[in-house]
Amino acid sequence: MTVIQKSFLRQQRSQFTPIYPMSLEKKRHELEKKQILPPRQLNGISLVIPTFKRVKMCQTLLESLQASRQNFSGDLEIIVVDNSPLKEAEQIRELCVAYQASYDWQKIGVGAKRNYGARLANYPIILFIDSDCEATPDLLEEHLRFYQTNPQTVAVLGKTRFKGYKSFVWQAIQLSPFIIPFHLADQDGQRIWGPSNNLSCRTDVFKRVGGFDETFPHKPGGEDVDFGYRLYKAGHLLTTNPQALVYHTTETWNDIRQVFNRLFNWGKAEFYLYHKHGEYLYYDCPKGLGIALLMLSMAVAMVVINHSLQWLLLPLIFLGVNFVSRIIVHLGYHPDRLVQINKVFLAEVFAWVYEFGLTMQCVNHRWFLPLYHRLIVLPDDAVMVWNSQILYTWITVAQLLVTLTLFQLL
Repeated sequence: MTVIQKSFLRQQRSQFTPIYPMSLEKKRHELEKKQILPPRQLNGISLVIPTFKRVKMCQTLLESLQASRQNFSGDLEIIVVDNSPLKEAEQIRELCVAYQASYDWQKIGVGAKRNYGARLANYPIILFIDSDCEATPDLLEEHLRFYQTNPQTVAVLGKTRFKGYKSFVWQAIQLSPFIIPFHLADQDGQRIWGPSNNLSCRTDVFKRVGGFDETFPHKPGGEDVDFGYRLYKAGHLLTTNPQALVYHTTETWNDIRQVFNRLFNWGKAEFYLYHKHGEYLYYDCPKGLGIALLMLSMAVAMVVINHSLQWLLLPLIFLGVNFVSRIIVHLGYHPDRLVQINKVFLAEVFAWVYEFGLTMQCVNHRWFLPLYHRLIVLPDDAVMVWNSQILYTWITVAQLLVTLTLFQLL
């Protein structure tokens, strides 16, 4: 580690001091000194399932929970919160009757559904599972066991494995960064956040930090990250349990329109994360679409001054150069994927869709900081970000030089 990197890390740590004056490891040891809730009180789980029009998937999940229920030593209640149209709603309600689950119809978003289910919870642990998942036989017992044997545990992130038909779209998604969060619980440890498709939390702590933020966009995305950040601000971290396993169907990832829509909404959600957690914003190498916006502004000004529409080619050329360089960098990190170049191409299109969602929110709200900043919450992430951004800064400089050269040739 160079002197500059060490200095940068110390600077980051000092800026974080008012919020969290200790490293991740020290925080873990500090939490171990506390007993949040006596183990004898941990007698059951309230399982909350938000859903919408997923009749067959709900049946698969409820069936799988029967086997997990038989292996469970505690008490269990299953709360399904739905906002399906009448036909599907009636089918899901009948499934709940058959599988001993409570059913509530509420015309609210997914984060609000989880909060609504949490308000109905009667047990000290809330477990959230998405309706496109399938429980394994030991899932419930593994979640409860972690709290009983680790009094310092506040929230548990279970492991996710994908199951089902793997289309071309799914294979491309696997080459993108968007599946990485589903692997955060593959190893034992602590995380600042994790996807809420297999996530449990102490009921009192969940309510104390305010649950999921219902002001986020009504479509899924971002509220689980925000919940983790607020849990962190309250002095807690998620503990991973790889033995608490669910299978997530690939069915909801095989349709390209669904994937585009999901990633676009995730990009929009990132805007709200930046806006809400502005104290964690640090200068960053500008995002590609952020540079394109600056170029577009400059190009419009040059069109007015020079009366030449040719200047409008400048941002378009940059976008092309930026996309090609993304593919080159991707293959530079993973040369074995050259034989999957068509999937790499689609994976980078997915990344662009995500960034486009973020950019559109910036334009709509006239707040452009997310395009030129980065969220760094954990101090220990600072050096990693520093190292990666040195490379991407040089890549961006190269993109600009190539763009200007091509523009002059035209």
